[in-house]
Amino acid sequence: MRDVRRPAMPDHRERVISGLEVRKMLRTLGWSRRAPVRSVAQAVANAFLLALQTGCRAGEICGLRWSDVGAGFFAVDGKTGKRDVPAVPATMRTIALMCGFDDELVFGLRSQSLAAMFRKYRGRAGLAGFTFHDARHTAATRLAQRLHVLDLCKMFGWSSTTRALVYYNPKAVEIASRITGAAPTRSLR
Repeated sequence: MRDVRRPAMPDHRERVISGLEVRKMLRTLGWSRRAPVRSVAQAVANAFLLALQTGCRAGEICGLRWSDVGAGFFAVDGKTGKRDVPAVPATMRTIALMCGFDDELVFGLRSQSLAAMFRKYRGRAGLAGFTFHDARHTAATRLAQRLHVLDLCKMFGWSSTTRALVYYNPKAVEIASRITGAAPTRSLR
């Protein structure tokens, strides 16, 4: 047993879902910003959108009850305990689209079904390389540019600011563009 070593910790995923990939997924899932949800695919689209807007996990989204939704926030019970998630008007509109789909649960989905449907429609959209959980990375990366790190930690349920470094995944050219105030340039390759 002297030669046996503990396996190395795997690298953290650093996948941020692009705007084009988001639009393709929403189109494939039949998402509409005006019509109420009538199919499971549309419920998956709204769950994906909520994950992108708030960084909530699939289990938190699937466990969200109508009684947990308030004015400007909603309460989730997740891996790190209960927390209130701030909801901007766009987030509240995403939740409102779910009215009438399920009487008790906002999205009316189980997390296993959400993951399976997400993979199925990602394939139909001709996309690969990202998971539903990568929407959490995408949300953290986008929100980190607008929120103080402590607010971001509170919103995501992190007890340590070092967790933000795992989920915040900007590209070097994006950081450089913020330093110089210029638009990011295309790769020379």
